[in-house]
Amino acid sequence: MSTWDVAVVREQGVNFAVVSVRDSVIDSFGDRDKVVRTLSYELGVPTVLIGARDSRLYGRSDIVRFLQNVHPSRLPWRRITLAA
Repeated sequence: MSTWDVAVVREQGVNFAVVSVRDSVIDSFGDRDKVVRTLSYELGVPTVLIGARDSRLYGRSDIVRFLQNVHPSRLPWRRITLAA
């Protein structure tokens, strides 16, 4: 079981999740894709990763573009535990 900081968002009819991860996950080509796939499956919605320190985004390009104009503090964060 793993604990994650997640914001589940509905914007313009699209549901998606933003998950905070270590910046090193976003830097790792293999890890970031695996984490996005796994969390998208577990959460049941498209998932975008955000670096915990530098707020870099990785994931579906349309969602990333939208999130570039939203400060992370405005997202509805909650801590959840998943099997992922």
